[in-house]
Amino acid sequence: MPDVVVLTADYEAWLGAHIPLITDDLDRKHREMAGDPVRFLRGTYYLWLVCLPPEAFQGPNVPCVGDLHVDNFGTWQDARGVRRWGVNDLDELAWAPYALDLVRLATSAVICPRVGLSTKEACDTLLATWRSAIPSRAVDLSLPQSRHLLALVPTEKSAERYYAELAAAPAAHPAPPLVAQAAARSAPPGWLPTWHTRVAGTGSLGHPRVVAVAGTTAREAKLLGPLTTAWAAAHRSGPLPSQDAALLGRVHRAVAGPEPLRNVDGWLLRRLGPDVVRIELAGLTGKNARRLLRSMGRAMVNVQGTDPAALASARAHEAARSPDWLRRLVSVMVESSHQQFTAWVAR
Repeated sequence: MPDVVVLTADYEAWLGAHIPLITDDLDRKHREMAGDPVRFLRGTYYLWLVCLPPEAFQGPNVPCVGDLHVDNFGTWQDARGVRRWGVNDLDELAWAPYALDLVRLATSAVICPRVGLSTKEACDTLLATWRSAIPSRAVDLSLPQSRHLLALVPTEKSAERYYAELAAAPAAHPAPPLVAQAAARSAPPGWLPTWHTRVAGTGSLGHPRVVAVAGTTAREAKLLGPLTTAWAAAHRSGPLPSQDAALLGRVHRAVAGPEPLRNVDGWLLRRLGPDVVRIELAGLTGKNARRLLRSMGRAMVNVQGTDPAALASARAHEAARSPDWLRRLVSVMVESSHQQFTAWVAR
């Protein structure tokens, strides 16, 4: 097992050489990583890329989320105002072998007690969905077949309370001019926001993040930095995910992603609102957990299916693999994740 403390320090030093990091947020991230295995998994995509067995990198490349897990799904409004549900974090979007997303999502489902599925249940459910799902736009939550997802959406704060809380955060320097201009162009005419600090997520804690808010309009800007795969290349041989600057726009259009969502000079700009939330996984029964995982699998296919020919090639490759290939890889990564988490807590 790799030394998780040493690799974490190395990764953060590498990232800090590319973007300024918020030390207090990194400290918070370290504490959250020691909270439970799911939080640890969410915060350590860099370790995942190093520890993943070579078998997971076999097969054709497709558009992959990369840092995919059961907490990486939520709601948004598209350009037409339709409220949708799907993958809500594409910071590590890249071309990669199709198994990357399958193994990581299944592993997170197994180690998450809020989902409560065995390795066999999670892998069989997810793989069956991946094989058959037809790529489409993200789920429209107004449709009757989306009720099981809508039931998991937490009760929204009132708009007044939500935006007041954003505006109560400490003042921040405005984002760089291009980002501020893009935020203003996406907002109502005459919008004159104040800028505030924002702390959110787990894996991206430490990245500079600010929010502009006025009235009932808010725009968040987060400095991304290079893809984690660039760091991982120094720590393992063989294939790794490859970056494609055009991929975010391509996936965004295909799934009817949130508006606005733009990469502006290295900052990810997006809308915030009380309706932009992650679903809550508590209280799932086995039947509902499997149904939810099928929905997550379809959302994953929506991303990978952005290139239909690549997905078809991936499915043909997967059909020739041994029937238990996903279960074997997930079993390895569940064990690895628990060992790494234990080592981190004991550091």
